[in-house]
Amino acid sequence: MSQRAEAKSWADRMTDAMERIAPLLDEPHLASVRDGLAALMPFLITGAIVLLILEFPSEAWKATIEPWKAIIWTPWNMTFLLMSVFCSLAIAYNLARRYDMEPLMPSILAMLAFWTIASPIRGEWGEQGIPGTYFDNSGLFTAIIVGLLSVEVYRFFLKRGMVITMPPGVPPAIVQAFVALVPCIVLLFGGWIIRDILNFDFAGAVVQALSKVVVAADTYFAVALAESFHGFLWTLGIHGDLTIGIVLSPLWTTHLAENAEALVKGISPLPWIYTSEFRSWVVPGGSGATLPLAIYMLRSKSARLRRVGWLGVWPGIFNINEPITFGTPVIFNPIMAIPFIVITFLNATISYLACALNLVTRTAITAPWTLPTPILMYLQCAYDIRAAILAVITEFILPGIIWWPFFKAWERIVLEREGA
Repeated sequence: MSQRAEAKSWADRMTDAMERIAPLLDEPHLASVRDGLAALMPFLITGAIVLLILEFPSEAWKATIEPWKAIIWTPWNMTFLLMSVFCSLAIAYNLARRYDMEPLMPSILAMLAFWTIASPIRGEWGEQGIPGTYFDNSGLFTAIIVGLLSVEVYRFFLKRGMVITMPPGVPPAIVQAFVALVPCIVLLFGGWIIRDILNFDFAGAVVQALSKVVVAADTYFAVALAESFHGFLWTLGIHGDLTIGIVLSPLWTTHLAENAEALVKGISPLPWIYTSEFRSWVVPGGSGATLPLAIYMLRSKSARLRRVGWLGVWPGIFNINEPITFGTPVIFNPIMAIPFIVITFLNATISYLACALNLVTRTAITAPWTLPTPILMYLQCAYDIRAAILAVITEFILPGIIWWPFFKAWERIVLEREGA
């Protein structure tokens, strides 16, 4: 069998593996969790503006805003301290849409069910109304569970016709309201029985059950394994970020929120390393840190690679690198896949060690991910210039060294094919 046939056979095998794994990315419950958490991004960025204002590196500025702190905190309180409430609604909304259901009422009922399940026990509300015991990041996993189960309960009654129907001619909004009545009663009183009658702290039990998992996910082994696997999946044409994000997004979001709260309280070092924002050091310019590769391609002897480099360098500055990943290509290309995975692993290692040794501030603030990485990390680490320096190392210096010999090897192969 010729080398070309063997290469084709390898690509075919990888394609088959990709097709088998791909349905997992669109499994309704997992995809709804992923999309629901992604929907929180505007809230987190908006709330994080408060931290950027309060942590601006100027003593004169901090003295100036001191009398206004109580007012400035309001956007933070309405976003980070209600994160799980929004999460329950967003996840339920996405799952209801995937079931082709009218999503408004299932979403509202999921939020109602979460409020009931996660609220303090009877008699503890007092004159101040509803306290946010598990409404912040601490109730995130409970919000995920309740959001998914609420939609399943709603769907159960809807599919079996166990709902109140209205005669023709009634406005659709009224029809949907009465359709939701029976599921609303079941969810509200079900949560009330669990929380008040049985006195069972479901949200607290979830926190206790997952506490060891959350800690384990912040270890170097977990970070290196997850990020290397993410890089490997990309070389097979599978969206590695989405794949590991299905499992790890709740942990990333929880870690970020707790870091933000610790930053507010002046705690140092911040408790967690592995957040979605930490990953900006791991995948600067996009997965595989391909921006140096795009720069090399600009001066390539191959006309095709020069075109790919020109198309890829500008979006790469803003952390979008699909033109490079698919145009080089990195996918199904063993020569380019090796540095892609190795760089991802090394970036994860260097960044983790820098945080573990407190050489940089750990991430605590969410900023728009399309910012150039050094600026992005400077903001996400609360104006720590060391974070920007680390970003330069993981985006340009280390990847630039590793990509060069593999780029030259691939360039020779491309030129030979063009000559042929």
